Amino acid sequence: MKKQESNKIILKASAGTGKTYRLSLEYIYNLLKNIDFKNIVVVTFTKKATAEIKERIFDFLYQVAFEKSKGIELKKNLKEIYNLSEDDFDKEKLQNIYFEMLKNKEDIRIYTIDSFTNRIFKQAIAPYFEISSFETLDSENSDFYEKIFKKIMDNENYYKKFEFLIEEVGEKKEIKNYVKVIEELVEFQKKYIIAKDFELKKEKKDNQKKVLEVFDFLTPLQEIYSEVKIFSEEKGKNISECFNDKLFEIFDQIKKESENSSEKKIEIVVENLEKLLDSKIKNYYNGKFIRKKELTETLQELQKNFLDKFSKYILKNKVYPFHNKLKEFCEFLYDLVRREKISSKKFTHDDISIYTYEFIFYKNLKFIENNKFTQDFFEIIGGNIDTIMVDEFQDTSILQWKILKLIMDCAKNIICVGDEKQSIYGWRDGEKELFENLDEIVDGSKVETLKKSYRSYKAVIENVNKIYCDYDEKNNWNYEKVDYKSEDAEYQKGYFEFEINELENKKSPTEKRIFKNIIQMIENKEIKNLGKSCIIAGKNKYLSEIASELNAHNIPYTLKSNKSILEHSAVNPIYRLIKYFLYNNFQYLLEFLRSDLIGCLNSHVKYILENKNIIEIFMKNSKEEDFTLFLENFDFNFDFEKNKNENTKNINIKRIEKREREKEREEEKEKKEEIKEEIKDEKIEKKYEIEDKEKDKEIKIKKEELLKYKKINLIERNGFLFSDVLSKIKKLKKLSENLNSKTKKENFSLEVIKDFEITNFYSTNSDIKNIFEFFNILKSHTDLFDFINYIEEKKEDIKQFGSEDKNAINLMTVHKSKGLEFDTVFYYKCKRTSKSSRKETSKIKTFIQFDQNFEKVTEFLVTLKKYEKLILRDEKYKKIRELEEEKEKIEEINRDYVALTRAKKNLILLFDIKKSGEKYCDKLTEKLIEKYKDCLYLNESENYSNGEIYEEIKEIKKIKNMKETTILDLKKILPYFSDNIAKNDRSSSKINLEKEFKRKKGLAMHYYFEHILTDVENEKKVATSAIFSRYGNMIGKNNIFEMIERMEKFIEKNLEIYNPKYKVYNEFEIYDDEKMEKRIIDRINIDEKNKKIYIFDYKTGYEPEKNEKYKEQIENYKRILSKKVGKSYEIITQILEV
Repeated sequence: MKKQESNKIILKASAGTGKTYRLSLEYIYNLLKNIDFKNIVVVTFTKKATAEIKERIFDFLYQVAFEKSKGIELKKNLKEIYNLSEDDFDKEKLQNIYFEMLKNKEDIRIYTIDSFTNRIFKQAIAPYFEISSFETLDSENSDFYEKIFKKIMDNENYYKKFEFLIEEVGEKKEIKNYVKVIEELVEFQKKYIIAKDFELKKEKKDNQKKVLEVFDFLTPLQEIYSEVKIFSEEKGKNISECFNDKLFEIFDQIKKESENSSEKKIEIVVENLEKLLDSKIKNYYNGKFIRKKELTETLQELQKNFLDKFSKYILKNKVYPFHNKLKEFCEFLYDLVRREKISSKKFTHDDISIYTYEFIFYKNLKFIENNKFTQDFFEIIGGNIDTIMVDEFQDTSILQWKILKLIMDCAKNIICVGDEKQSIYGWRDGEKELFENLDEIVDGSKVETLKKSYRSYKAVIENVNKIYCDYDEKNNWNYEKVDYKSEDAEYQKGYFEFEINELENKKSPTEKRIFKNIIQMIENKEIKNLGKSCIIAGKNKYLSEIASELNAHNIPYTLKSNKSILEHSAVNPIYRLIKYFLYNNFQYLLEFLRSDLIGCLNSHVKYILENKNIIEIFMKNSKEEDFTLFLENFDFNFDFEKNKNENTKNINIKRIEKREREKEREEEKEKKEEIKEEIKDEKIEKKYEIEDKEKDKEIKIKKEELLKYKKINLIERNGFLFSDVLSKIKKLKKLSENLNSKTKKENFSLEVIKDFEITNFYSTNSDIKNIFEFFNILKSHTDLFDFINYIEEKKEDIKQFGSEDKNAINLMTVHKSKGLEFDTVFYYKCKRTSKSSRKETSKIKTFIQFDQNFEKVTEFLVTLKKYEKLILRDEKYKKIRELEEEKEKIEEINRDYVALTRAKKNLILLFDIKKSGEKYCDKLTEKLIEKYKDCLYLNESENYSNGEIYEEIKEIKKIKNMKETTILDLKKILPYFSDNIAKNDRSSSKINLEKEFKRKKGLAMHYYFEHILTDVENEKKVATSAIFSRYGNMIGKNNIFEMIERMEKFIEKNLEIYNPKYKVYNEFEIYDDEKMEKRIIDRINIDEKNKKIYIFDYKTGYEPEKNEKYKEQIENYKRILSKKVGKSYEIITQILEV
């Protein structure tokens, strides 16, 4: 095929309509267009999606290039979609591309959006920062912001720049509030970097007289006072009673000022701004007394007039100047932050995006000319980009778009796939309007829509269509009906149900909760296949409630996690302890002691901090291993004050110096005694007596202080003794100093687990697996330093284990469920108010607006929360905020839509919702009642069902008691750490390792033969590439070569098996109806002419055909297959020794 003209496609794909399939086809089409795979970039948003697309591309290319079973359908679709002919498919060329891609996987450019930006940063920007390696963080911790704040406070010049914020925030005693402001401003940088060039309209500063002419907000306030005063005199009441009790003082102060002191009056109003804007104060007057309609209307109009004029004054004289000052400060702050991050070599994903966008425009780097990337830039990041494909485009932020747009402007082909209905990452700056307007933004692009779901069954699709058609046209939420696989009889089935429970006015322990229906359905065997079922909820707190209920009924569940293993509740405290052993950083020790594992309280922490030096002496220098005995024998004459901050290595020197001073003192005393009778100086003797008494008293106090631990020795939370914990830490610290053998590492690991009873406290399958994996990683490294360096570098890749119980129900939030599918979905929703449940704690408020193409910033304002209400009286800022609120409402609709479209066969909605008046405070609930009102009227209840629950037939193992299935005591983990394993060179761990290696070789062998059908010579090439790709690193190249040599000899000896006359099925799946299990047969040859079926089973080892277990296995295959095909075929079995 000749190279085609540029192709720009915006692909709108509703949930389940096969966007990954289509994206993979686009990749194959680009290969057919003679575009080098090295010049194709695919960007998506999750590692899971990246892996899925890569796997699909390899599979599709293999199927088409080697004309495998799925290749026919793939070619048909490629021809239909892209108007191709048979001549466009060059089999040999595609095979060569396949081999090339297998050999050069590192050149395949399929990334997450973060890893793509990270790559640009690493190759193009980091060298400018003079750093070659760096650590990537998900987010900064509070320590970083405190460090920045401290730098500002410790430097006089920095402080002067920050001083205006201290005045404006006005919470001088609360340091944490200023640290929070620093944190918010650093978070704000991703918006600031885009909007910083926007300039507010400059206006001349008016004098006070001019201010009052233009913004005369004092007059309406004074008129309110006059009206209320007249009313109070008429009614014979005190004027203070007729005002809102929180505001009278303000009006009174203004009244007391002279007529000419307008400046002072303005000052009073501005100082009391927050009181005058208090949302709890509806009226400035007291509504209990002032009820006359005419007067209340007059007062309300005056109040509105005041607020309108006051808001204009505040905007011009406070907000705009603050905005400009803050911009100046931000420039300084971001420079300080950047220097700190470069110094530490630690960057968040946001930092990487910010610095990438900021510095690619830097003229000295010469990355951009005429608003396009230069050739130098492309060479640095790995080569030209002819085609760029972006998946899940609706989740792209404006900052990410700015970087992608620069690349798209250089690419010939653009494919953007997304669904604005699934945009649920607004809190992470995802901008769905980008995708909605993309066809107008990308010149020459065409829009295609995928309208057929390949995921969901009829009952699910039809009810989702019914709910969402005409759902919310007012808020511009558009939905087009989706078709299901109507041609497939299987997809005609399915089940839909919803039930709504009205919550009580006040939350109570006895109120009905609808999610308990799930328990009932599982116990009644309505839902059996738990492993393919999922409970989705909006928040983790609801999942926790459901998990508790599942626990109470002994129902297994899995809470999936994308978190690092270091964040696991069982692993994190152990990791902190090990970091303390390595770095001697007291902070890590405190974090370990405060963890849930140990459970130290504030009283313990206070004791530790007050006696830090003594505890450090115990840990580092003392030979005594028991903390109690150490304190009993401790030298309380030790001078703590003078040595408080000294290195403990100097303790003995200091003590010697102390003894020398005491000796000098004794000598001086003796001299004084000798001349005592001559000078009769009793004062000196008295002085020493007082000193000795004071010293004794001081030692006694210190001893009492040190022994205070006895009062708090029992750590009630977990039953440990505080002194025992410290003693165990000292013992483990000593063990950690010499871990130069596998034996010592295993013994150390076991001691940690036993000493702190870790497997008693963390005892589920998931906990045990994570603890085991953590120590397994430790065991594979030479020492703690090597281990910590490795695990810090790889922490994002080493994920927590779930329970992985095949018949455990999945629990996850809507965000975690995105991109997944389940046979059965329970969507649980709980709402008590229609208002957003998010707590608004930010002190910095921003208003930002872009043009339709997101090229220019049309409005930009940054201010403080205290000014927000007044700012919102300005129409342009009010509109910006209304648009943001509208986006939040749409995002809630999107979250519901995402949850509902995870279901393949059965969709069950269970809602606990409170009513507000006659209506429920949830849009989806109201829509269900509206759309199904006829059915609900007939049922006389707010529940509905349609269809029958449908699940695959498979063996469902009996759910055991949770104590049997999840509680693993120490005995279950002991085999891993046992002395036999640790001390015997020919140990069971070695045997297990050998078994695992042998198993991997067996898998590799089967994988090789999986690629051999009948075209032996060509397929051997494919099989060789495949086995090296998957098992090369795992088994080793030399071992692979030996295996290939052996397998090729086997093929030569058994060429009849690979005769083209046979119809061949490798890795053939077959279901055993008797045992209700799936079986996989290595190879089946069908001889249609002679009506014979050959079952072949590949085995290694000596004379496997004599092995009774193998013989029984292959006869079992024959039994299953004979039931499927009947007597029309003769079935022959053969065990093949490879």
